[in-house]
Amino acid sequence: MASRKFWSLFSIFLLLLLSSCSSKDELIHHGPKHISICVLGNSYSNDSFSYVPFILGKYGITCSIHIYYRGSGSLCDLDREWLSGNGNTKHFYIDTRVDRKWKSENGITARDILSLDDWDIVSLQQSSLQVSNENSYHPYLENVVDSLRHYCSKPFVLAWFMAYNRPNDDAKSRNLTVQKRIIEEYPFGLVFPVATAIFDCQTHPSFSEMGDSKYGLMFSGDNVHLQEGLPCYAAALTITESLLRYYSPENCVIGNSIRPSQEWINMIGGITPNGYSIGVSESNCLLAQKAAVVANNNMFEIITIE
Repeated sequence: MASRKFWSLFSIFLLLLLSSCSSKDELIHHGPKHISICVLGNSYSNDSFSYVPFILGKYGITCSIHIYYRGSGSLCDLDREWLSGNGNTKHFYIDTRVDRKWKSENGITARDILSLDDWDIVSLQQSSLQVSNENSYHPYLENVVDSLRHYCSKPFVLAWFMAYNRPNDDAKSRNLTVQKRIIEEYPFGLVFPVATAIFDCQTHPSFSEMGDSKYGLMFSGDNVHLQEGLPCYAAALTITESLLRYYSPENCVIGNSIRPSQEWINMIGGITPNGYSIGVSESNCLLAQKAAVVANNNMFEIITIE
């Protein structure tokens, strides 16, 4: 009985929260009109950031996003290959002031990308394979942060991208617990709770069987990356919600009109290799928006999406 009463009160609270988020695109914007973001990560960065520039545009915010991509890249890899790079590194980038599609080049180093702009945000992440192993963060995170402070020419917001995995429920909880410790220990001014959003979405039938993977769980046929369409959309909404809360708190993602149809994905030159858009409907997109808000409110707890 007590549990039922708690969830009833929680549902009322959530409805009030969602109603406080405007459903209009392009509201009055008091923050910066342009945001520059450097993402030092891996293919999970591509999955999650691919739609972000276009969702942000609905609030009158342009952005330049540059992603340093290393397949399965970890903090250890980033620390070790800071100056050299390797054949597995790529640079995905867009500036929505002038571009409407993502572009890419091969073989660039993290230091090269950092020299391209005066960044508002620099985002770090751990490899999904190591994200639950607390020992895998040290001393590499400390070394990378020291390098950032040396190479960035102006003050920046240090952001943490919460990497996700595809394990059982116990491993998901371990994932969030370890990342919570890391976030509390280091000077991150901004957190993108993508892992939480993915785990929350997997509690709902619209997401749980999604994907061309034999495991479902929102993943593509390689059983590693998020599928195009609704899964990548949910991740991008989560990042956008984090950015809005930091730069434009009068706005939120509820009611955003972007819909990741196959035609739209082809138009923007998607940077994920995951095939065709799936799961996109009006009700599902609104569900993804709710998940993005819930994840930002409860970064270290898996909440059932209803």
